[in-house]
Amino acid sequence: MTGVPSAEVLEPQAVAEWLHIDVTWVLAAIARADLPVLGYRSDGVPLLATDEVQAWLRRPTLADDET
Repeated sequence: MTGVPSAEVLEPQAVAEWLHIDVTWVLAAIARADLPVLGYRSDGVPLLATDEVQAWLRRPTLADDET
């Protein structure tokens, strides 16, 4: 993962580039409602808030409680 993008709103392709992952993974996460969407462009492209993506990346998991 590279540094946080300067833009406050990102398209899926920008999120994928930021996280060094495939854009299809980002779109699948959006479809599963795992990744929060800020809204959609008029052509249907989802828009994601940079700070929401960061919060999503820091979310706790069940494995966090394992010792």
